[in-house]
Amino acid sequence: MARSLSLLLLLVACFLVAGATAARPAPLASTSAADDDAAAISSFVRTWCAGTEYPALCDATLAPYSATVGTSPAKLAWAALTVTLSGARNATSAVRSIAARSHLPPVAAEAAGDCASELGDGVDALRRCVDAMARVGEEMEERERTLCQTARAARMTSFWSESAARKVRFEVDNVRTWASAALTDDNMCMEGFKGEAAGGGGAREAVRGHIMGLVHLTANALAILNAMAKQTPP
Repeated sequence: MARSLSLLLLLVACFLVAGATAARPAPLASTSAADDDAAAISSFVRTWCAGTEYPALCDATLAPYSATVGTSPAKLAWAALTVTLSGARNATSAVRSIAARSHLPPVAAEAAGDCASELGDGVDALRRCVDAMARVGEEMEERERTLCQTARAARMTSFWSESAARKVRFEVDNVRTWASAALTDDNMCMEGFKGEAAGGGGAREAVRGHIMGLVHLTANALAILNAMAKQTPP
């Protein structure tokens, strides 16, 4: 009897183990594909960042946008400009605060105020850049959708109609001009601090700390725009 009971318990135990094993979910087949897609997107950002002047900064600031960017140069340019616009706004606010410091010599306070004004012009230019690049991204997405619905096999030859190419090229050229103007504004910001008196109260170094980061962001965004322009039909 005892032997029969032991055999029965053993069979029950084996049955429970087998059931638990069968109930265990199998790895999702799509996980590997999703990882591959994420890796491709990340590689896309790194590849474009490698062509910028400050690739490590580019990687760090644009990696959070990888999913949004996908493999679209227009969206990557939009992301770079968005990051730069945010940096410009922060720098403008910081330099205005520096200009308002009561202990600054008048010359230094004036230089900081002029710098804040220059940065404000850069913010306006970058805002136009972001808006225009968003339009470019929408235009390119619309073209892609149209091709998917019509002749995908002819993609390489018919992606750009003459009017679409002209429109995109116009927008990209405008954005490059505005981004270049913003970079000039960033660099001009320090011009007022060349004199010895303007450096009083630590204003020069405080402003430089905000400006140089912005200059690097702007230079990276412009490099991505220039690379994109080379891929846009004339």
